[in-house]
Amino acid sequence: MKKFVFFAVIGLSLTSCKSKKPVIDADTLPKDVALKPDRKNGASEEEILAKEAEDLRLIRVSIDSLIQSKNCSNADDWRITPIGSKPCGGPAQYTAYHKEVENEIVPKIQEYTRRQAAYNQRAGIFSDCMIEPQPSGLSCQNGKAVLQRGSSAQ
Repeated sequence: MKKFVFFAVIGLSLTSCKSKKPVIDADTLPKDVALKPDRKNGASEEEILAKEAEDLRLIRVSIDSLIQSKNCSNADDWRITPIGSKPCGGPAQYTAYHKEVENEIVPKIQEYTRRQAAYNQRAGIFSDCMIEPQPSGLSCQNGKAVLQRGSSAQ
C-alpha cells in the first residue's frame, strides 16, 4: 500500500509539473509583409483610401454607362441584380441591366461589390445596417428601367 501511495504521489507530481503551451492569439502575431497595404511612393493611408474611392467611382461610372447604353422598351429583356456592399453586409442597392450586356457588366458589378466591401472595412465605415429590400420587379419608363418596390411589379 505504501508503494502505491508513493508512486501515486510521484506520478501526480510529475504530471502537475508539465508546463502548458501558451495560447497564441493570431491577432497579436506579426503580420505577413505580403498582406500589408501597398504603400507605393510612401503614400499615406488617407491617400490610399482616396485612390481606392476614386477607383470605385470609376468602376461605377463604367457600370452606369453600360446600363444607360441600352434603351428600355421591354422589361423582360432586363435583369435585376444587387450591387455594392453595405458595411454591415448585404447589398448597398439594386440595379437593372439589359441582358445583352450581361457578360460584360456582371464581372464589373462583382468587382465593384468586392472592392467596396474591402474599402468599407479598411476605411472603418459603418452604416445603419438596414437590409436593402429587393425590388419586386421592374418596368420601362421613358426608355429607362425603373425598379419596382412593394409586393407586386407594375
